[in-house]
Amino acid sequence: MKMETTAKLAFSFIGVLLTFLLPPYLDGIARRVKARLQYRRGPPLMQTWYDLNKLFSLPSVKPTKSALFTWAPFLALASAVIGALLLPYGNVVPIDIGFNLVVFFYVILMVSVFLMLAGLSVQNAFSHLGSAREMQIILTVEPLIAVLYGVLAYNAGSLNIADIISNLHLTPSLVMTYVLLAYALYVESGFMPFDIAEAEQEVIGGPLSEYSGRLLGVFYYAIYIKRFALLWFFVSLLVLPWVGPIDTALKAAEVLAVQFLLTVALYPVIASLEATNARLRIDHVVKMNTRAFFAGIIILAIAFMGW
Repeated sequence: MKMETTAKLAFSFIGVLLTFLLPPYLDGIARRVKARLQYRRGPPLMQTWYDLNKLFSLPSVKPTKSALFTWAPFLALASAVIGALLLPYGNVVPIDIGFNLVVFFYVILMVSVFLMLAGLSVQNAFSHLGSAREMQIILTVEPLIAVLYGVLAYNAGSLNIADIISNLHLTPSLVMTYVLLAYALYVESGFMPFDIAEAEQEVIGGPLSEYSGRLLGVFYYAIYIKRFALLWFFVSLLVLPWVGPIDTALKAAEVLAVQFLLTVALYPVIASLEATNARLRIDHVVKMNTRAFFAGIIILAIAFMGW
């Protein structure tokens, strides 16, 4: 029996709630885990929400009359939210359009693009340097992600995320894709040691160095949602292909619960990696991403051979 329209609307609503409410909590979990690893008590789990609320209540100092400086945070936030809503919650995709893997790739990319353009819209050497670093990361990791998405699409015979997740076949190339995709999405998320563009100790926040108040809060919020979307996408790939047909609201709820729990469980792992690794130099990251890209090409060739 197929799920009723009411149930689909309910799951879509849950997806919207998770998109807007969960990301700051996940960052709060990461901050608490990193503090405990450093033998500190750490802030409360709501601390990221407190920080965002304080920034949202403060006016922003605008060092330029460029409209791009003002609109870039909101455009980045819109891109991140759309990307998150293209993903399945249970087996329901809130924004279900054809070829949405391609759309997901581009809207998530636009968060980084708007971050880069925001840094270039002001006359600040730190902002320009951070934007240049962001551009180098984009130009090296996005081709890798595109190749890995191509492997997923070829394996499942579709460019629709829901169809890909429900039709993946376990092959050697798919296993290698999962491993390399975990690396690529980690880099795309900008976690330590890959937070090179915003490195506060070196370039004072990079593209965000001139932002303050409400606009800075919106940019941070967009980054948190982007990280959530990328992690939820990877978790969905881990869970949904192997649970079989989801034809009832109860089973969809069970799958959604597993997605949620695994997302929350992986964030302490990410926080541990951040706490135990020093920031890399940009040239090191470019070399690593380039090597990973050629490895992705090899995996794509293996997939074409039916492996």
